[in-house]
Amino acid sequence: MTEVTDRPAGSGYDGASVLGAALATVFFPLIALIAALLLQGGQPDPVKRRQLRTWAWVSAGWIAVQVVGAVLLFVSFASLHPVP
Repeated sequence: MTEVTDRPAGSGYDGASVLGAALATVFFPLIALIAALLLQGGQPDPVKRRQLRTWAWVSAGWIAVQVVGAVLLFVSFASLHPVP
């Protein structure tokens, strides 16, 4: 038997770890994305690897939302003050 099959089926991260990841994603999305990708590479447990992949996608999505919001904000301010 391998080490992965010796673990219980639902051996994902506990609630405190998930909460920490969520807070990191909200306040430091780029660092959270990098951490999720680095941790995912060395994780043998498929359940934890899936959680880390989800964390990476959510972090990347949050970065995309912030970029789109910044562009929309810039465009709205630029349209209020057109260049003569």
